[in-house]
Amino acid sequence: MARKYMRVTLRVPAWAKPGQIIQATASGKHFSVKIPDYLRPGQYFTVRVPDATSDEKTPSVAAPEVAFNLEPNIVIGNDKYFKEVKKCQDWFDCSRLCCPYVIFSAKSEDVTLKHQCCCLPCCFNFEVGIREDGSSSAGKKLGILAPAGCGDQNLCAVCCPCCYSGPKMQAKFVNPEGEIKYTLKSRIQWCQYCCLCLTCCSPCFRCCRFCCQDSQYTRYEQTVYGPDLNDDTPYAKIIYTDRMICPCIPDERIQMRIEPAEGRTISKEDLILLSVFPSLISGYTCVEFCFPLCLPGGMMCSMPTPSGIAPVDDANNIQFEHMNIKEALAARKQDDMM
Repeated sequence: MARKYMRVTLRVPAWAKPGQIIQATASGKHFSVKIPDYLRPGQYFTVRVPDATSDEKTPSVAAPEVAFNLEPNIVIGNDKYFKEVKKCQDWFDCSRLCCPYVIFSAKSEDVTLKHQCCCLPCCFNFEVGIREDGSSSAGKKLGILAPAGCGDQNLCAVCCPCCYSGPKMQAKFVNPEGEIKYTLKSRIQWCQYCCLCLTCCSPCFRCCRFCCQDSQYTRYEQTVYGPDLNDDTPYAKIIYTDRMICPCIPDERIQMRIEPAEGRTISKEDLILLSVFPSLISGYTCVEFCFPLCLPGGMMCSMPTPSGIAPVDDANNIQFEHMNIKEALAARKQDDMM
């Protein structure tokens, strides 16, 4: 049934008080709404904004409701992109068997993610681009995500890897001109190899966290660097939040987010380019990219992700913090209020 109003979800600003009137804009329409008395800063509420055909003339706050959003989506800047469902002819298109793709659609544009050739996953990479919504054209290429090659490493790391200690590039984000824009890298140190023996104690540590410390949540921060391998200046960070359901099974990933580093601004096109990394490891694209991702030597082998093993994560420039549920909710609230 056609609605005669538009539903707009708003968040109470940190400076606002219950009962205060705030201004908002949705789809080019400006309106005013009163914050309900039972809401606090940082909480969300839904407003019904009537259109020209509605009998109502002023926006009103909708009654509280329950909503579950289970559809795969990505929020980039102020736009939300939903994963498109492929039609029957798309799955049986033989020309796409070698170059699988995924499309995330927003109101005005689509983000396209494809593998250049899954028949040779070790030789080709993942390409990301944007195009107008509903367009069948190739659109604008924003760049590729590729594993690091021998030419990207320091000479000692290639000639004598057993004796090397220092930075090592793992993956790179390349612009359409072939220039490296961002990198993921590890830092190899001798002491980390000695600490790997503690991995055998990981099940005991997990049981202690789950049963004794009540720290089922873990927040990871992974640093994204610039094009210079020897420059440790952070450009952005990838934040993961994992939840331990049981010490005997892998943790459940409940959130991923990319934030610019302190004092830096990243363009929307660069954010879309960086989003290809969490899109591939989120599980949203495992059906389409199962072969090029999971084949030995494929892209998954080059993508450092949190492992829960401190020496390994430290080598991959991933910091972590264990939290209980109250601390995790407080951290989420703090992130939302920023």
